[in-house]
Amino acid sequence: MWQVIVDRDQCTGCAECVDGCPGEVYELIDKKAVATNGDECHGCHTCEELCDPGAITILEE
Repeated sequence: MWQVIVDRDQCTGCAECVDGCPGEVYELIDKKAVATNGDECHGCHTCEELCDPGAITILEE
């Protein structure tokens, strides 16, 4: 299992995580990324790599 954490204060709303996530974990809500499908996280860390401001953290539970 993986825990998806999005720091909404750091998120710029670029949607790189939405477009790049193979598990379709993210959606933009009010111009910010939200992990609406966190249970679908594969733990690949692609979103962390794509997020320039560092707003996403993936932790193993």
